[in-house]
Amino acid sequence: MKRAAIFLAAQAFWFLAPVHAQKLNDFAAKYGNENGAGFMQPLADAFGANINSGLFQTANVPLTGFHLNFSVMLMGAPTTDSRKTFSAKTEGFFAPATTTDAPTVFGSTRGKIVTGNGGTAYVFPGGLNMSIFTIGVPQITVGSFYGTEATVRFFQAKVGDNIGQLKLWGIGARHNINQYFKKLPLDVAFGIYQQHFEIGDIVSANATLISAQGSYTASVITFYGGPAVEISNMDVNYDGSSGKISLSLKSQNSVRFTVGTALTLAFFRLYADYNLASQPAFVLGFGLGF
Repeated sequence: MKRAAIFLAAQAFWFLAPVHAQKLNDFAAKYGNENGAGFMQPLADAFGANINSGLFQTANVPLTGFHLNFSVMLMGAPTTDSRKTFSAKTEGFFAPATTTDAPTVFGSTRGKIVTGNGGTAYVFPGGLNMSIFTIGVPQITVGSFYGTEATVRFFQAKVGDNIGQLKLWGIGARHNINQYFKKLPLDVAFGIYQQHFEIGDIVSANATLISAQGSYTASVITFYGGPAVEISNMDVNYDGSSGKISLSLKSQNSVRFTVGTALTLAFFRLYADYNLASQPAFVLGFGLGF
């Protein structure tokens, strides 16, 4: 069972690999800093939306006793049409200088061609033509110490010589609030989480989530959700046509609201939730716990 769960996590962890990750580097290499930021920004937004999702499925944190839950969470960020193009400018000595809508990293694979003086042409590269950006991660939650539990994420795998190591680690904690307010009609908890992600030497990203969590359980069904403040940033480094390019991108998401449902059958659990934000994300997951 453990090997099967690790296999599923490995398959889901990076939806671009192994085919698209090399293309990502190739496409971005045609851009300098200005266009590179516009081309890659939707990836930063989708990454932040995904990686800050799936961190809780109930707000019920016992005050004492040992519990352990192993989960595999699949997160998806839809890439709408507005995230598939950006305002790109011709670079270098091309004349006349032209601004046009070109594909982002999630845009059409066809690219965009602009004609210039003397029959010259400037080619903006295409993207990956993706309608949804999906990642999956394994997750372990353990508690409880005076109503506090910890959540840990960790994954590492090598995907080809050109892409290199995929690495993810995350850690967080949340605390039972009901112990201080005895008459609350819901289970309530407060959580904070920090995560780090790398793709070879191309991408290094960090994400922080601070959330207020609420849930209500009726028989085997739990309804959960709550608001959160989130911060995520992504550093992208690649060899561009004009030299080494370094981009520092910040996700557009700053606040989100989660709403979801969990089904518990003995030790087995199924999860599904939606995260409303500037870049939304949904979560599907399963877990084993006691």
